[in-house]
Amino acid sequence: DRVDAALSSGILTQGPQVARFEELARPWTGRDTAAVASGSAALEIALRIIGVAGRTVLVPVNTYFATAAAAVRAGAAVRFVDIELDGLGLDPDALSAALDRHPDTAAVLPVHIGGIVSPALDPALAQCHLRGIPVVEDAAHAFGATLDGRPAGSFGRLGAFSFFPTKVAMSGEGGLLSAASADDLEQVRRWRDHGKSAQGSTLHDRPGGNWRLSELHAAVGTVDLERFAATLAARRALAARYDALLADVPGIRPHAVPAAAGSNYYKYLAYLDPDGPLDRPLLKKLLRERHGVSLAGEVYDHLLCDHPQFAAERRQDAADGPFERARWFARHHVALPLYPSLTENEQIRVVAALRSELP
Repeated sequence: DRVDAALSSGILTQGPQVARFEELARPWTGRDTAAVASGSAALEIALRIIGVAGRTVLVPVNTYFATAAAAVRAGAAVRFVDIELDGLGLDPDALSAALDRHPDTAAVLPVHIGGIVSPALDPALAQCHLRGIPVVEDAAHAFGATLDGRPAGSFGRLGAFSFFPTKVAMSGEGGLLSAASADDLEQVRRWRDHGKSAQGSTLHDRPGGNWRLSELHAAVGTVDLERFAATLAARRALAARYDALLADVPGIRPHAVPAAAGSNYYKYLAYLDPDGPLDRPLLKKLLRERHGVSLAGEVYDHLLCDHPQFAAERRQDAADGPFERARWFARHHVALPLYPSLTENEQIRVVAALRSELP
């Protein structure tokens, strides 16, 4: 009905549906927001507002390609930082070393992997604050997640969210930026609309892009945000049931989410026994072919430094590696099926399949 209303109105972008989408998002981000076309657009706009061109941006080596690609498109050189294995965030010691090696760092991009806001974020923020370096949270996985009760997107100068169809809340295609500063949000609105000096103006004061969220996508997103509290509760209940079901299954252990982190369980993560006879590709194949169970995609199976796009960066500064913790995580984790309509019987079936295939 909302899509029909938007079509009938003739206002197909930056209208009342987008405004409502931004309003509904605010309780979950803790800050005012501005909607954009995608999570990738949100990251690039944030970095352009900071002004990273010609300088270095530090990102975790274990994240989606879009995190680093946004920095490249904004004109920065990208360097990588290892993770810690408790909350899967930037390792504070590795970050400190990287900041020492790269004194021209313009921004740091922590990523909330799998919907977990790591307690390691606090020491990372403290280091950046001490050095006067802005932080942009890549919260693409983390809408609704918290750390000590504070929502993802409320820690850095800006927080970038994705509403891609795989995310815990979705609009089809869409993104969002949260910020404490009204000026930063005004900058977002200018960047997203071709750099217009003001809404409706025909004068442009920056090389913005077509990074607007359509009214149709926003209409879909408003429906998902209105029911998001129930969605989040369902994901957390499903995760708790997996915790109980997996307690005595050999060869696999759930990732222990830190007590301070209120995960949204974008992914339910577990680890295969490193010494077990089954590697992840074989296990996924057996589960799919013998049991009709498909595991979710990893977060992630390739480190950024191993992508061909970033081979030059790795050669230029091998001291940033070898990223041993990130490599261990990338190699050993799996993600079990988890979505709000998953039933208890289906979860039992998933765990029974794992039990039958793992030694």
